[in-house]
Amino acid sequence: MDSHRTSAYAICLLSKGKLQLESDLFIHQAQAPAVFTIAPTAIRRFTDLGEGYEAKIFFFRKELFLEGQADINYLDKFDFFEVPEHQFLQLEVNQHQMLETYFNLIHEKTLEGTSHASDIIRSLIYILINELDSIYQSVPDDSDPSHGKNTHILSKFKSLLAEHFIEERQVSFYADKLHLTPKYFSTIIKEVSGKTAGEWINEMLVLETKVRLQNQKQSIAQIAFDLNFSDASHFGKFFKKHVGISPSDYRK
Repeated sequence: MDSHRTSAYAICLLSKGKLQLESDLFIHQAQAPAVFTIAPTAIRRFTDLGEGYEAKIFFFRKELFLEGQADINYLDKFDFFEVPEHQFLQLEVNQHQMLETYFNLIHEKTLEGTSHASDIIRSLIYILINELDSIYQSVPDDSDPSHGKNTHILSKFKSLLAEHFIEERQVSFYADKLHLTPKYFSTIIKEVSGKTAGEWINEMLVLETKVRLQNQKQSIAQIAFDLNFSDASHFGKFFKKHVGISPSDYRK
């Protein structure tokens, strides 16, 4: 599946096989049974890892879910949508069966079209989200040394990058945000990821460009302007350097 973005929340239940989710610059690989949760605006891509898989996914918009809900910030309580490290969870068999029951019920209600179907679906999503939260809360803290300070710095950098990459492409900006010197910050990112901070910045920019090029209504010149390039020529040279073809050829 090509990289894409939607304005909806997404929950994906993996029942068989293996699947990879890329959410912005974060990559999660899972063996069934597992669940993925994705926030709106994140660039996401699902990849078959060659073994085949069986998965169900549903999308819901915040405004529809919150209809009749007194707390408009209700969804913000659940960090497993927004926090990249929490967007994937391995499930026990009984947990998978329970979540699959709700998925099936939601699917059945979408086909009914009765007067109360929307209210019932909204209630089922409410229950499902809270069941997910209970599962996350039951997972013990990971004491694996690989999830140490430096790995956390990389994670924070990628999150900051997804938020600021259009207007801020200097390594020093991200180092300052993390209260590190640019040299020390660059060393950590290279050691932990095998890529430089600059390469991560370019990768995020290329990813965003690919998604925007899918919109045929937006001109390449407009995309270049929106992504803060000085002109379309500079934008085209950047894209071809990192992708190997021009933006117009990629769009075809």
